[in-house]
Amino acid sequence: MYRKSICLITLVIVFISSVIAQEKANDVLKKIQDKFISIDDLSADIIHSVNDNINLKGKVYFKKENQLRFEFRNVIIISDGKTSWNYSEKENKVIISESDNSENKIFSIHQILFEYPKECELSATESEGRKVFQLIPKTDAFDFKSVKLFLNDDYLITKVLVNDPSAGNIQITISNYKLNTKLPDSYFSFSPPEGCQVIDLR
Repeated sequence: MYRKSICLITLVIVFISSVIAQEKANDVLKKIQDKFISIDDLSADIIHSVNDNINLKGKVYFKKENQLRFEFRNVIIISDGKTSWNYSEKENKVIISESDNSENKIFSIHQILFEYPKECELSATESEGRKVFQLIPKTDAFDFKSVKLFLNDDYLITKVLVNDPSAGNIQITISNYKLNTKLPDSYFSFSPPEGCQVIDLR
């Protein structure tokens, strides 16, 4: 009887702790979402690395809704929310595709913040003095095992860690944010330069 009581109390404590952790995670998610909603546009410095090896370094620009522009050395990636352009300056070649295809889903910040959480287990902790929000898929429908978002005091994402079984450990560092500077829509469209090889996959 004594052992059963201890087991019951333990289960209750675990359940309550889980509920509290879930509520905390939902609170953090709500603050991230609210911050995102308050931003009309932004620009920032970005570093992309895989297994601690930096392979991309440059700038990112975002404007509602789902308009994105990445500028790396010799490479520009642009999405207006419907169409994506991946331009190699070195090869003078652009690949055009639909923004909502499987390879371009990472372009949808709205999807990451508002759709992915519904299909993931959520948790919120602290590390290195920063809040950390984690998503772990409930099923095998996603390509990643987990995503960690490191947040500053304003609930802006400063680092993303992705555990991808096929690619390895992916890290994206974001810094030097500039918010609501009225970026023009023309910044999120692309016209191939003269002589450019165009590969249209739409």
